[in-house]
Amino acid sequence: MADLQITASLPDEHEALVALYPEAFPEEDLTALVRALLAHGDVMSLTARLAGQVVGHALLSLCGVSGSDHPVALLGPLCVAPQAQHQGVGRQLIETGADRLAEAEIRAILVLGDPEYYGRMGFDAVSPVEAPYPLKPEWAEAWRMRTLQVQGPAAGVLEPPAPWRQAELWR
Repeated sequence: MADLQITASLPDEHEALVALYPEAFPEEDLTALVRALLAHGDVMSLTARLAGQVVGHALLSLCGVSGSDHPVALLGPLCVAPQAQHQGVGRQLIETGADRLAEAEIRAILVLGDPEYYGRMGFDAVSPVEAPYPLKPEWAEAWRMRTLQVQGPAAGVLEPPAPWRQAELWR
């Protein structure tokens, strides 16, 4: 998609980004989490624009792993406006984030999301990094990892930033 642009999110577009989530996920209320992540310092926020219009957003939170000095990132939430879905916007947001994180020597990206979708984006179901809270058994396949460096992450438990430290987000 030639006219798709992925850039770092600007503070004056945060409200437009927050407004995308109810459109893309009407059954989930992600507003408080998105606002908290946008206000947090250790989060990469990427905006997708198509013909100048905001059509997608991704948040990548820098995280630690217990027992390791090497950071990883947690992808999410990620959303694409309904009218722009199935056009590669989500893939471009993920690829741009992965490229920027790899340049910063982040070892991997983790995600709790649709196994089929994230499997196509290079996220493997096998991860040495455990979720910070026990996952429902039916969500086991949804915990995925994409390695960004030759030396992947060490085994341990994900240590996410404060907005992600709510057990209900993981259950």
